[in-house]
Amino acid sequence: MKNLRTLSAIIILFAITFSVNAQQKAKSTESVTYKTSIDCQECVDKIMTNLPQEKGIKDVKCDLETKEVTVVYQKTKNNPDEIKKSLEKLGYTAKVTPDENGKNHKK
Repeated sequence: MKNLRTLSAIIILFAITFSVNAQQKAKSTESVTYKTSIDCQECVDKIMTNLPQEKGIKDVKCDLETKEVTVVYQKTKNNPDEIKKSLEKLGYTAKVTPDENGKNHKK
């Protein structure tokens, strides 16, 4: 019975630690949206294949209709200028677009 309590306490402690670490990582991400020169599904596929390979990139969404690419990244590992350079390296123009408040939004 004593071993069961000890094991339960260790599992609960581990779960709490894991939860806190996950919350801290989520707070260290930001989102940035770029107006790009994408004009076809092949452009979207190229970005969706290559951009997530860059360091710190957590999520990429492309909207072909508005020609916007939204990137969620770890702010300790990447920044909007480097992501812009990565998009340009793939052959597209990229200009940061502010959100409704005039800034990029943090997550």
